[in-house]
Amino acid sequence: MQERTLTRLLPRRAILVAGAAIAIATLPARAQEPIKVGMSGPFSGGLSLLGQSVRDGVEVAFSEINDQGGIAGRKLQFIAEDDGYEPMRTIASARKLVEQDKAVALLAVTGTAPSAALLPFVTESKTPMLFPYAFAHALTTPVNRDVFTTLPEVRVQMLVLANYILGTLKQTKVAAIYQNDDFGQDAVAGLDERFGRDKIPLVKLPFDRGTTNFSGVVAQAKAAGVEHVVFLGIPKDAALVMREANNLGWKPQFSGHNALGDPQTFQLAGPLAEGAIAVAVMEPLDSDKPAVKAFIAAQQKYKPNTKPTTYSMHGYQSGKIFAEVLKRSSGKTDEPSIVSALESMKGYDTGLMAPLTFSATQHAGAQSGAIMKAEGGKWKIITGWLSTN
Repeated sequence: MQERTLTRLLPRRAILVAGAAIAIATLPARAQEPIKVGMSGPFSGGLSLLGQSVRDGVEVAFSEINDQGGIAGRKLQFIAEDDGYEPMRTIASARKLVEQDKAVALLAVTGTAPSAALLPFVTESKTPMLFPYAFAHALTTPVNRDVFTTLPEVRVQMLVLANYILGTLKQTKVAAIYQNDDFGQDAVAGLDERFGRDKIPLVKLPFDRGTTNFSGVVAQAKAAGVEHVVFLGIPKDAALVMREANNLGWKPQFSGHNALGDPQTFQLAGPLAEGAIAVAVMEPLDSDKPAVKAFIAAQQKYKPNTKPTTYSMHGYQSGKIFAEVLKRSSGKTDEPSIVSALESMKGYDTGLMAPLTFSATQHAGAQSGAIMKAEGGKWKIITGWLSTN
C-alpha cells in the first residue's frame, strides 16, 4: 500500500520540482531584460552639436547607472534616432522607438519644434515624454499627462529676467528684439506679463528667422531711447546685434534667455559681450558644486573624447532623474507607475539646477532661474535661484 502511494506521488513531485527549476531558471533572464529608453534629436545638420551633446550626457548617465548595477537588477538601454531637427522625422523616429524597439519612455528629445510635434503621438500612445531639451509653452500648458519638463520655459525665464531688470537694475526703457516665431512670441508674452503689471511700456521689435541685417531694428531701438535690449534669438544673431549697436556708438545693457549665456557668444561677439546678462537654467561648467564636478568626471570617464557642455549636462541630469523615477516606482516601467512617481516628486535637488517639483496639475518642474553675467570671457552666476513671483 505504502509502495503504491509512493509510486503515484513520485511523478507528480518530479513534475513540481522540474517546473520550479524551470521557473527559477527563467527568473534571472527576465530580471536581466534591459529597460529600453528612446531619444530623437539632431545628430546631423546645423544643430548636430546640440543633439550629440544631449545624447552624450544621457549615455554617460546610463553607463554610470549600469556600472552600479542598473535598476532593480536591470540595465538601462538607450536607443537614439537622428531626426535632423525636422519635426516629421521626429514623429517617425518616436513611432519606431515605441512600436518597434519597445521603449518605455522618450527621454531628452531635443528641440522645441520637434518636441511640440510629438504631443499628439505621446498622448495617443500613452508614452511618457520626459525632460525634453525644449522651452515651449505648449509642452506644459495645458498639462499633458505624459509630458514632464525640467527646463524652465522661456516665459518663466522672461518673468525672472524682467523682475531683475525692473527690481534690481531699475531700468524701465526696455526693448525686446525677438525672433518672430512661437519661441519669440512666447518670450515676449512673459516680458509683457511682468512689464504690464507695472504699466511700463515695452518696445517690441521682431525679426524673421534667418535675418542677417539687424541695422533697422537696432536703429529703431536706439531712436526710442532704449537703455536695455532683451535679445531673443540664437547667439550668432545676438553677436550681429551687438556689433550693429557698437557701429552706432550705442552701448545699451544687453540681456537674453539661457541661449545668450552660451560660451559661443564670446567666440562670436568677442569683448562686445562683456557685461551682458542672461538667465541661467543650469549651473555653469566651472561651478565648484560637487554635482557639477561629478558630472564632468563621469563624462571624462565614459566619453573621454567628448567635451562636457551645458547640453550634455542636461542629458546627464535627465538620465539620472529617470533612474530616480524608476527607483521610486520600484522598478515598474508601465506608464501609470512612471507618471505617479514623477507627480510625487517634490523639491528634488539634482545639484545641477534649481530644485524640481511636479504634481498632478504641474508638469513643468522648474519655475525659477538665476542671473548670470559675462565677465572676463566667462559667464558667472551672480544671483541665487529666483522665482517668478
